[in-house]
Amino acid sequence: MNRQNPPKGIEWTRIRRSDGDELPGYTWNPTGGCFHGCTWQMPDGSITECYAKTIAERFTSGYPKGFKHHYWRPHNLDAPLKVKQPAGIFVGSMADLFGHWVPEEQIQQVLDVMKEARWHTFQTLSKFPIRLPNFGRFPNNVWVGVSLPAGHLMSETGGARALKAYLKHMKSIKATVRFMSIEPLWFDVVPVFEEWLKIEERLPFEWAIIGAASNGSRVFQPEVDWTADLIELLDERDVPIFFKGNMDRDYWQNWRDEFPAA
Repeated sequence: MNRQNPPKGIEWTRIRRSDGDELPGYTWNPTGGCFHGCTWQMPDGSITECYAKTIAERFTSGYPKGFKHHYWRPHNLDAPLKVKQPAGIFVGSMADLFGHWVPEEQIQQVLDVMKEARWHTFQTLSKFPIRLPNFGRFPNNVWVGVSLPAGHLMSETGGARALKAYLKHMKSIKATVRFMSIEPLWFDVVPVFEEWLKIEERLPFEWAIIGAASNGSRVFQPEVDWTADLIELLDERDVPIFFKGNMDRDYWQNWRDEFPAA
């Protein structure tokens, strides 16, 4: 596992509890690789790919067949059990654990470890939410996340349509905390959420992460109006908000780094 040391790393792994204590953060990759092939178009017209693909194919030797390949690492399964101090652990920073290509028996082995390591809080994140309800009730210490659909080859209309489908699947997820990673905020998601709330009493997630778009060292902040409207809607629904580190603290006066109470 890789420790996510402040001030960098994946900030939302360092969970802050209601008593103010902050857990150490880690990433854990018992699986590796991804078939989604996510790309995004930046405001300047450039195209960027998933950060994990860039890291896997340029900077590590652990992906000899490239990033678009499934790697199973059973020798890493017991890693969380060796960390005795409670921690926040992001499962699959270099993978999608619930991708359609991952065998169910492998996913179940990972879930069994998360359940056994009950003193940790695990966070999963997937772009394949249709599969998530199939696993029944997740252990209480597992927060189940879904990422906003990727946007390079998709219009805003297509993104909104995909998000509507994602919300339906999220409603069926049985977990203590469900969360949505809205990074990058590449289209106005508020109309989709408002349409959902015309029928449903609440949004199907208990936490939201908002992030900017980035291409290497270049970072593009999300549209101000989209972000402001999204924050207002989430606040009205008492959904805690966490800004990723690529959001500019000087640009956003109302900085948010909230965690769900779980």
